[in-house]
Amino acid sequence: MNNIILIALISFTKFLSFLPRSLFTNKKSPIWKLLGSLMKKRKKIIRANINHCFSEKDTQWRENLIEKIWQDTFLALYENNFAWNAGPQIKNYDCKFENEEILINAQKNDEGVLLLFRHSVFLELSARLISEKFPIYGMERPNNNEVIQKIQQRGRLKAMKGLTSNANVNQLIDWLKEGKTVLYGPDQDYRNKRSVVSKFFNKKCLTTTVPYTLKKVTGCKLIYLDFYKTSNGYKFIFEDISNIADSKENFADKINEIIERSVTKAPEHYLWHHRRFKSQAPEIYD
Repeated sequence: MNNIILIALISFTKFLSFLPRSLFTNKKSPIWKLLGSLMKKRKKIIRANINHCFSEKDTQWRENLIEKIWQDTFLALYENNFAWNAGPQIKNYDCKFENEEILINAQKNDEGVLLLFRHSVFLELSARLISEKFPIYGMERPNNNEVIQKIQQRGRLKAMKGLTSNANVNQLIDWLKEGKTVLYGPDQDYRNKRSVVSKFFNKKCLTTTVPYTLKKVTGCKLIYLDFYKTSNGYKFIFEDISNIADSKENFADKINEIIERSVTKAPEHYLWHHRRFKSQAPEIYD
């Protein structure tokens, strides 16, 4: 039965990828209305995060930003689904790369690289596009639903060389020691002992120190990957930030500063849909 459901869902996601993009950007479309009703909880989380991080801004400014985030959320559903299903046509995206020699040289020298990124609403598309150009491995939090997990893995492995659970740290260490490049998102509250309290937009948050430990254990490079949607396509920017990992606390503070700087350039692209402050300010989500 699971195989039948899996085939049906894969077929459905493929069907969605052929629909006009306008259905996901037009507020009056039936898809917009359906998805909006299904994601009410996410919009509540978005509003809580924006009000918490930008409390100094006036109400209208915050409401305008929330609306922009909501609009990009629907577009991202289309883009990310397309990324999971597209064949060679994925190369039609206009991608620009800045400071790419940083990653090229590291891979040429067989240096392990932890490619740190900020979570974006266009995360799945960005992972697909970067994996089309470079050999990339990834970590994920496996979905609790077995069928959804298979669809997720199938989509992500369209271009990625390998994928493992975020709980499988040993595999991550092995990949880095072997000179591979692994994507890692440090900007979520993982609620574990490998975290310290830092600040994001001047608000206390729990921040993982796993990248600091991995650099210490494997000697890998830490490269920050920035990703933006442009008017014509997408832009990737690389920055070697290996020098910020001299202590757990410094790493947490510096990576949050770097990500905050990125977010400020295009706050509507950031993934505000997760409870970033659930450990330090859980009351904002009530």
